[in-house]
This record gives sequence, structure tokens and C-alpha cells, in this order.
Amino acid sequence: MKSTFINMVSAVSLLGGMAVLPTVSGAQELPALPKAIKDAGVIRIGVKCDSPPFGFSGTDGKPVGIEVEMAKQIGVYAFGSADKTQLTCVTADSRIPSLNGGKIDAIIATLGKTRARAEVIDYTNSYYWGTSNVLVNKDSKVKKLADLDGKMLIVLKGSTHARWFTEKQPKVGLMQLNSTADGVQALLLGRAEGYAGDGEVVATIAGNNPQLRLVEEGFDFGANAIGLRKNEPELKAFLNAALAKMRSTKFQSPLVKKFVENPGLQAKIVSGFETAVPPEAEDK
Repeated sequence: MKSTFINMVSAVSLLGGMAVLPTVSGAQELPALPKAIKDAGVIRIGVKCDSPPFGFSGTDGKPVGIEVEMAKQIGVYAFGSADKTQLTCVTADSRIPSLNGGKIDAIIATLGKTRARAEVIDYTNSYYWGTSNVLVNKDSKVKKLADLDGKMLIVLKGSTHARWFTEKQPKVGLMQLNSTADGVQALLLGRAEGYAGDGEVVATIAGNNPQLRLVEEGFDFGANAIGLRKNEPELKAFLNAALAKMRSTKFQSPLVKKFVENPGLQAKIVSGFETAVPPEAEDK
């Protein structure tokens, strides 16, 4: 079953393969980098490698996706070359320990802003907002979230979804796994009734796997930002300026069209990048 998911993810990487990406230009005039990063000559960024369309493994095994291209563009802004971004695959559970353990300099990996996380890391300004959804097998009787009561739901370790269901819908049993690939495989094997994930990720998976479908009712409304260690004001200023430049140039729009085939989903994701983040999405 795992090969089914891998093949699905590889197919996503080919969608819209002829789309033109934003032009890679030289180093940009932005706030100064911290001396340690400048001296190293690279910026180390953690990205998802199993969460299409934001970050996943391409046909060559290298990370691709919307957030991966954002991470590479930060290398362009910092040093004039996308090759100056050193990418590391992280999971929902490993991304913050990797950051605070000094293995990476920043997280661009579907990282939702929460008060609990803000106690141990810092955030940039938000760059995306949306909801989460549940993925189920096509023949599942689950039509709405309430139908999950008394059933088992797969969530990722380190994600916000376990907390949401524990607080809002405690009758749902939770199976916590390490990665999206593990979660989808377990769902296909019938180990649980559903898999909870970021809305656009599970919608992309459902759109490329006829055995699965999306429960339309969303939950866990939130905003994503870049994560960085506490007390790094220079890096925070640089990254905020980089995000502002991406927003002003609509950097993500052609990337969405490259990595997402469905026009309706394209429009939803573009809106999440280009419209203002609602205040309620920031307050979690």
C-alpha cells in the first residue's frame, strides 16, 4: 500500500510540469542576515517531504512543492542562489526539536501558529491560512465530523489535530503516527476510519487516489508561519522581509498552478497565500 501513496505523490510532482516558475534573480536588498548564517554561506531550512502540494519527494527523491520553492527563494534572497538553501526533510513531530537542537535555522513545513508552540519557538508573520479536513475511504459512512464519534482517527504526532479532537470531540479515538505516508497507508489498510490533516494536503491526496475521499466539513482554522528559535531578531527581520517580498510579487501563485491540478483547489490555495489572514486564525 505504501507504493500506492508514493506513486500518487510522484504523480503530483508532474502536474502542470510545463508551468513557469518565478524567475530566480540575484541576492535581494533585505535586512542583514545573522553573522553565523552569513559566515556559513548557507541557510538550513526544514521542509515537509510527505505533504503535497506544500512539500513532498519528487520523482528524483529530492524535495519539491510550494513551501520547498519558498525555502529555495530565501536562499536566493540571502545569497543569490537557490543552491544556498540547505533542505532537510522534517515531520510534524521532528521539526521543532530539529530547530531547537540546532540542526536547521528555520522551519517552512506547514507549521501552524499556536500559543503552545510560541512558548518554545518564535514565528515570523503568517504567510498562509486555511482549515484542516478528514480523509476517509470512499465507501466510509462518515459524512460529517460528528460521524467520527466512537471511531478511530489517525493524526500526526506533533500536529494540532490531536489537541483539537481531544478538546472539541473527545469521543473520537486517536491513533498518532509519524508521517503522512504512514497515515495514508494505515487508512488504506483499514486501521482507522479517517486521517486528519491540513485541508489542502488531504484534498490533494484524495484528488489523486480514487480509493479515498474528503469529508467536506473543515476544522481547526489556523495560520502558517516560518518557525525560528527564540531571540533571533536579525533572522526574524530578514525572513519577514522575504515573506513580504514574496507576497508583493505573488510568488506562490504560479507554484500553486504547477503543483495542483484541480482549478477549485488552486483558487482556494492561492487565496490562502494572497488574502489577509483572519484574526481568528492567528489566535489559537
